[in-house]
Amino acid sequence: MEQPVPMRALTVPAFFAILLAIPGHLLAQDRALLFAETAATKVRPIPSVRGDDPEWFFPVKEVKHLATGRFWEKPWEEVAANQSDPLSSILEFHRLLEARGIRLLVVPVPAKASIYPETLASGFQSGEVAALAPFLQRLTEAGVESLDLEPLFLQIRAARPDQLLYCRQDAHFSPATAEIIAALVARQIPFTATPGSSPYALGEPTMLTFTGDQITGSEWAGTVAPETQPLRQVSQGGVVGVAPDPASPVLLLGDSHTLVFHEGAEAGMHCSGAGMLDHLALQYGFAPDLVGVRGSGLVQARKQLFYKAAAVPAYWDSKKLVVWLFSAREFTQSTDKPVAIPLTR
Repeated sequence: MEQPVPMRALTVPAFFAILLAIPGHLLAQDRALLFAETAATKVRPIPSVRGDDPEWFFPVKEVKHLATGRFWEKPWEEVAANQSDPLSSILEFHRLLEARGIRLLVVPVPAKASIYPETLASGFQSGEVAALAPFLQRLTEAGVESLDLEPLFLQIRAARPDQLLYCRQDAHFSPATAEIIAALVARQIPFTATPGSSPYALGEPTMLTFTGDQITGSEWAGTVAPETQPLRQVSQGGVVGVAPDPASPVLLLGDSHTLVFHEGAEAGMHCSGAGMLDHLALQYGFAPDLVGVRGSGLVQARKQLFYKAAAVPAYWDSKKLVVWLFSAREFTQSTDKPVAIPLTR
């Protein structure tokens, strides 16, 4: 019988041969666990957190979410602010829509430090944060369709490192990313518009300078220079921006990711014409409907949708697709308890 080699007898090359034989995914899981532990040390009792890269700022709720790591493997009473598994309410909404022949596409927006981990915690690199894919697989197994942006964002970061997918000092993705997500949604679920040329036009690239929502009203207000992001605005008949259409077959539903770069600077959303709704209109050739909130994209958005639908007779008759866009941190950081919410009265 072959005897094990004593550790003291291992040469340096032999030691590294053993190390290399350890499955790569185990090493990756260790790095992901270490990142989650490091994120936990960044949590502060204030709304925003400054990263190790001093130009980057994060919502503290997003940092708390990252600190949960592979949250779906842990008791929800421990990792979720509302102590509840979000799957049940997502599945409820899916079944209500399915009964009416309406398709649901869940589009969670990854935490920006999951794509740019080194900006929050130095020493980490892309690919070393717990991926959301296993949780989204639970949705798939339950019959819910989703769009996993994480691997796509990581590919874009690697291919185009100069193109930022997130704002440095804001809780939201960059204007360019709104354009990217709209194209990905339209590719996954295409629609044929009314024959004829699209009424929408895409403008030339311009630069937008703004102060992000993680700076405004914070301890850093007035001490951090505004950031600048490139964008392209959608216009109709020479007028920048797209108005939502309540009778549209497509509904864009969610948190403030549905509003940013669409509602305009006067509404605190930096500009108009470059948000998700605008770029979806460009992709589809018609304007979607919109229900967007500044609160929970999981619960509050659905409540607002109920109020809207209840006030409009036959509201759901025209709907074919609901694109549900919200921050992935909602899976663990929403404080709203899941409750049954009908589609209408």
